[in-house]
Amino acid sequence: MTRLELRVIIAAVLAATVVLGAVMCAAYGQAVIAAALAIYALGIGAWLYHSIERYVVARRISTVRSVAKPLSPLLPVMAAIMGLTQAVVRSLTDVTDVAPRRWDLPVRRWMAINRGDRRSDYSEDEYDG
Repeated sequence: MTRLELRVIIAAVLAATVVLGAVMCAAYGQAVIAAALAIYALGIGAWLYHSIERYVVARRISTVRSVAKPLSPLLPVMAAIMGLTQAVVRSLTDVTDVAPRRWDLPVRRWMAINRGDRRSDYSEDEYDG
């Protein structure tokens, strides 16, 4: 039994125990304890879901690794093909650029600075105080 399987089993037992405890407390009229256990059950349920998800992903990864084992001598060939493909794509994108690129330093462009009208919208004689 692996650690992931053990973690799933522990989480499942804890989830079942907490849910049964909350139901028993609710049945005997202890609503405060049942509510606390229900909130705790949410956390245990999240941990159970996370544990199952990690277990499933680990099984998929091990399946992929076992299937890819016979193909490992072809890895350098596949890497070379990918490199050549990337070089061809880059060269094609350089050729198909429509706008010419300027590799100069950026030039400061002068703009007119408009600070607006300095006169206020009201005159001082309106506010005598």
